[in-house]
Amino acid sequence: MRTGLTADIVAAELLKVRKRWLPYVFLLPVVALLALQVFAAYFAGWRHDHDQSALRASVLPASLSGILDLIQYLGAVVLGIFAASAVATEFAWGTVRQALVRGQTRTQFLTAKLLGLALIGALGFLLVLSLALMFSGIVTALEGRHVSGPSVGDGVLMVLRAAFSIAPYLLLSFCLAVVGRSTTLGAGGILIFVIAESIVLGVLGGIGGAAADARAFLLGHNVSALLAVGRPEGSEQFVSLAPRPSPPLSELPDPAVAALVVAVYCLMFLAIAYAVFQRRDLTSEAGGS
Repeated sequence: MRTGLTADIVAAELLKVRKRWLPYVFLLPVVALLALQVFAAYFAGWRHDHDQSALRASVLPASLSGILDLIQYLGAVVLGIFAASAVATEFAWGTVRQALVRGQTRTQFLTAKLLGLALIGALGFLLVLSLALMFSGIVTALEGRHVSGPSVGDGVLMVLRAAFSIAPYLLLSFCLAVVGRSTTLGAGGILIFVIAESIVLGVLGGIGGAAADARAFLLGHNVSALLAVGRPEGSEQFVSLAPRPSPPLSELPDPAVAALVVAVYCLMFLAIAYAVFQRRDLTSEAGGS
């Protein structure tokens, strides 16, 4: 039996993930929404209404904050659905047991699956980000002016924080698919979680007081804190099509604390997935839809 992940295992897993059609189907609407955010903000918001916040949302480098906010939101949903499909179909096709019989350990199987999802997710993230920056670059050239925004170094850190903020949602979907062996549970679960979380955060923020303070324990509020680093002061200057609350900076947790909370969520979802899979009886494996 192999004692660790080999290049062949990872390469095979990456090939399986890369051949799936789902990420390519989602690519077009994601790119279209990013183009809509940039071009609508410029032509409708700035050229027509002379809205300064719309100019910041469309011209580099100021537009990076809104671009990353939307990419994080869409990435959390799309990669979550993709992860659920990639994991649950292994159970449905009976390939989990075959992989274990051929020498992989359960830990190796899940880790290889995660690595494949992470690599494809990272490539998709960079591709979509590159296209969005190209859209904003076109508008910047049309406008011919510099709008203050993050430096190159700060921009790189913002990109890394946005990518990190997608991880817990992908892992939540991964966990649900492993536990339930169902694409429906994983994909539906991540959709319900993202939508319900946005509603709950908005309600708690509207109530104020202790209810608003309780947002510090929720994943989405801490993700907003990470995405807000480098954002212009004042939520009125922040434009994003992501349908979730955008609280002012004064209401968000400290970014270091927020990063720790996000990491705890990631570890919790991973621990549940691995613990359940290690104890699962696969002798009568049956998949879900």
